Amino acid sequence: MKRYRNKVLVGILFLVFGIMFVAFSAVDAIRNYETYLNRVRVEGVVEDVNYKTKSTLIKYNTEDNTTIQKEFNLIDTSMNKGDTIIVYYHKDKVTQAFIKTQIIYVAAFFGIGILFILIFIIFLTIVLVSIRGDIKLVKTGKRVEAKIESITINRTMTRCPYKVVLSYQDGKKVYKFKYNSVWFNIKDVVDSYKIKTIPVYVTKNYKKYYIDFSTLETLNN
Repeated sequence: MKRYRNKVLVGILFLVFGIMFVAFSAVDAIRNYETYLNRVRVEGVVEDVNYKTKSTLIKYNTEDNTTIQKEFNLIDTSMNKGDTIIVYYHKDKVTQAFIKTQIIYVAAFFGIGILFILIFIIFLTIVLVSIRGDIKLVKTGKRVEAKIESITINRTMTRCPYKVVLSYQDGKKVYKFKYNSVWFNIKDVVDSYKIKTIPVYVTKNYKKYYIDFSTLETLNN
């Protein structure tokens, strides 16, 4: 499982942000749901657009000619001071109102949240399928002792920075095995114990392989 740590962490990040986006849109939708059911449609006028506070002040008149000024906590770059805009207010609570831009924002946040959650599910599926494949390969694959060609630092990774390249010669053909994100300090283990080879489980055609770091990880602890 540790070898898939980066994928799991990325997946969890997508899940967390996905839940946040969905929760935000759900709270906003629930808050305006009653107003939506009891909405009255009127024309309003943009009084002010404040980019510092990211708010828009809109004035509208109710059916009984009561003038309402309401500040909406959003910015729509298409709205300018003096523009006419459609406002929906609650027929019994005239200060409760929403505009179409809010619906668009809620729908967009909800859509992004669902997309992030789906990406998490995809990451999780990939990890589970990979683990299942590894287990099967260890049980049914051929074990070979692959020679350590190089161990380098993968600068693109921070948590699992070690890159390992192995090779194994079968007859006249040499096969290369690579792993780009070893999760422990494999170089120190290899140097300390003077390890020359690492076990690799391969299919008959060598197209699929599983590098077994278990023994080296135990020595690292």
